[in-house]
Parts: sequence; C-alpha cells; structure tokens
Amino acid sequence: MKLWRVSAFSLLAVFAMAVTLTAVRGQQGPPAKDAVDEADEKILSEVHDHNEIMSNLEYLSDMIGARLTGTENLKKANDWTRQKFADYGAANPHLEPWTVAHTWTRVTATAQIVRPSVHALTIASYAWAPSTNGTVRGHIVYVKARSMEDLAQYKGKLKDAIVISAEPALLPPADEPAPNPLEVPYGDSFLLVAPRRAVAGQVFGPDFRKFLQARAAFFKDEGVLATLTDSGKPDGLLNMTSMGGRNYDIAAIPAAFVSSESYGVIWRLLQRGPVNLEVNIANSIGDKPTEVYNTVAEIRGSEKPDEIVVLGAHLDSWDLGEGTTDNGTGSMIVLEAARTLQKLGLQPKRTIRFVLFSGEEQGLVGSRAYVVSHKAELPKISAALIHDTGTGRVVSISLMRNYQDREVMDKVVAPLHSLGLLELSERWMAGSDHSSFEEAGVPGFFCVQEPAQYFQTHHSQADTFDQAHEEDLVEGAQVMAAWAYNVAQLPDLLPRKPGAASAATAGN
Repeated sequence: MKLWRVSAFSLLAVFAMAVTLTAVRGQQGPPAKDAVDEADEKILSEVHDHNEIMSNLEYLSDMIGARLTGTENLKKANDWTRQKFADYGAANPHLEPWTVAHTWTRVTATAQIVRPSVHALTIASYAWAPSTNGTVRGHIVYVKARSMEDLAQYKGKLKDAIVISAEPALLPPADEPAPNPLEVPYGDSFLLVAPRRAVAGQVFGPDFRKFLQARAAFFKDEGVLATLTDSGKPDGLLNMTSMGGRNYDIAAIPAAFVSSESYGVIWRLLQRGPVNLEVNIANSIGDKPTEVYNTVAEIRGSEKPDEIVVLGAHLDSWDLGEGTTDNGTGSMIVLEAARTLQKLGLQPKRTIRFVLFSGEEQGLVGSRAYVVSHKAELPKISAALIHDTGTGRVVSISLMRNYQDREVMDKVVAPLHSLGLLELSERWMAGSDHSSFEEAGVPGFFCVQEPAQYFQTHHSQADTFDQAHEEDLVEGAQVMAAWAYNVAQLPDLLPRKPGAASAATAGN
C-alpha cells in the first residue's frame, strides 16, 4: 500500500513513514433488525453459506502459484479468473492489455562470506536487477550517505566492492503482538513489514527517490559489484521488491535482499575488520516489450448502466511465495463478490465492475493503465474500493480524505456494522490501486484490515495458502459485495473532492 512500492526505496528493505491519519471514532453496536436492508441480508447470507473463496484461493495459490507481472503464471491467472467470472455469469469477462518494457525472471542467487571466516548467506535478487558476471568476489563497504555530497567521500574507493547502506533492522520481539491496524500510522504496505523500524531524520519523498537513482549510477561508475539490503524480517524470511519501478527498467547493478540473520553476521564481522564475500546472481531478462493484462468483468446496471462502481484487487504478486496474502486474498474476495451478486440476481441500478489489476507491485502500473484507457468513463465512475492487506478481517473502510462522502458512506456501511465493522476511518493510506483512482479525481476507498500475519508473509516465501484465514476472508467478501451493491443503488454518484471533477475529466 504504497506511496509507490519500491524501486525508489531500494536503499531500505523496510522503513516507517508517518502520515497524517485520523483514528476511527469508535464502534457501533449492531443495528436493529428492521434497519438492515433485505438485499444486504441476502448478500451476507449467500457469502456466509455458499462462498467459494477458499477453494478458489487454494487453486490460485497451489495450482498457479506466484504471479510476477510479465510471467506465464500471471497470464495463467488472468485466463483462469476470466473463465471464473464467465462461469459465475458475470457480463463481458475479458482481459485488457498494457505493456511492460522488460520481463524479468529469477534464476538463482547464492552468496557466502569467505573472509575472515566462512558463512553461507541466505539471499534473493531484487526483481528487475541484472545478473553478476558469474561468481564475483568483493569486499564489503558500508556506504553511509543520504545525498550526493555524502557520496563524494567514497569516490575512487568502491572498485570491486559489495555495498551495504544501512545498519541492521530493528525487529520487534517475537512475542510482541501485531499492531492494531487502527493505530499504526502506515502508508505504503511495504512499511507494514517492520513498523518499528525507522530511520531518524529521513524524509522519503521524490527528492530522496531521485537520490537513490543517482546513487545507483554512481555505484556503477565506481565499479561496485553488487548491493545487499537487510530483509528486515524474522526467522530467515526474505523480502522482495523491484529495482525497475513503474517503467520496468533494468537496474544499474546487481542487488539482493539478505535475511536479517545473514545481514547481522556481515555487520558484526565488519565491526572487527575486512569482510569478503562471494556472490553469484543469475536472472533472465526479456529484451523486448511484452503485453500483460488486467482481468475485467461486470454486472450491468439496470437503470444507469453507464455509471460504474469498481471493486478491485491486484492479481500479480512477488515470486518468493505463492502470492496468497498479497494479494490472492483480495482477488478471490472480488471474485466471490461477483459470484454472490450474480447468483442473487439483485440487478443493481449502476454497473458493478470487477477488476483484477496487474503490475501493482511495481507501482500501481496496471491500475494506472486502466485509468488512462478508461479516461472517458472517469466522470461516471462513482467510486472504487480496493482490498489489499492480506487475510485479516476488514475492520473499517478508509475514506481517503473524501470527507464530502462521509454522510453518504455512513449510510452505505450501516448494514455492515452487524459484522463488527467499525465506523469509517478518516485516515489516509496510499500505495494500492485505489490511489490510481484518487489521483484521477475518482473517490478511491481502501479496506482497513487486521494485520494477521501480514508483516511476516508480505513479499516473502511465507506467503502461502496455509496462511489464509477463512472466516476473515468471508467477512471481507461480505463487506465488499454489500458495499458495491449499496453504492450502486445510491440516488446519485458519490460527490468528488473539491477540484477533483476536472482531474477526472482529464484522466490525470
């Protein structure tokens, strides 16, 4: 959930960023029976009693697996979800193409300390990073720099170096409970991995991202062999993100994540004296642009079919695990919402469109492509709701500073308080596909969820089907399906933020 996810943040495996948030105001008790709309009751019952979430999620996770954008597995997932939408009776199930400049596939990555003692290391290449020239051997250099002026002191000193750029991550104690999602100030989902880790005095905005790009070029010019980053996760888990960013460029030099345990060994030995490593990173990089796809289907509106409510999640994933919690869970919830609404034959007034985006992990690229290609429709998209923080239950919906919609949205979610849903949150969270709609002037909302094991599974090899919580996913599907139907039934489109109408018209 991302300011955007990554290449810009290649210096750090994880970091914490404060954002201006307003806490949820409190919890309402269940409303009286007669206050619950009959259609909402049908939706909640159908999802609860007849859902296919877990069987679909198991197939996506185990039979298809990791779904890195640009790979055959993601195309398999696109084709399978298109067919599932068709099987459920949704209208016009299809794939919408967009293009990546380079595909990238992981091959292998190994490393070991060879001086002053031998230690095998656990590593994984950053995505969209190049290969080393076979096995390379270099000395570790800790580069402490936050500006080009800081980097100047290293000129002429990094030939054949393997660079680290941060002290070891501060991980929370193993017995520390997961943070309350209504209290933790997070923006990018990448920050959720280790919320306690902070870098004092740093502001990670556009200027810092530009510095990271310039630093990579500096390292290449100086002859750096590779860079290593602490994964910031416990129990030998690795992290993953991309060096290529929204343009799917190939990084300047090889780069890899290192398990926190391995990184700690490197750091401790470096305090004693010189440390030499052997590293071998091999990746396969496509040499021409490749089409990739978003999966789209809908239930046509009975009265205002040209007005649209979007339910979305991202189908792509990183490739260390199976992509279950990030974001197979959200994708299968969207699929379940389509199944439920179609089976019940409720005939919403507006069209409800289901979109499974790709390229989210590289910076919301698929949803940005969707917004551009649907520019003419933007003024008639009432809102979009995105599910993208794993398997935990939905505890609230973020208004994303759409304060003008507060009163209407309170009524939309009122029937869902029977599920234990809290009042709407006025907090702000960036970094998932709702942001693409927000930037285009369309109200984009986001599911606030309990963290479950998200801090551990996120972007790691532990992101597998056995981490999924069935009861919580059922509740999430109930929220998504009922929200979509209720917004589709409103007398008018949801109001825009002041000044947002022109952005929606322009498609910016």
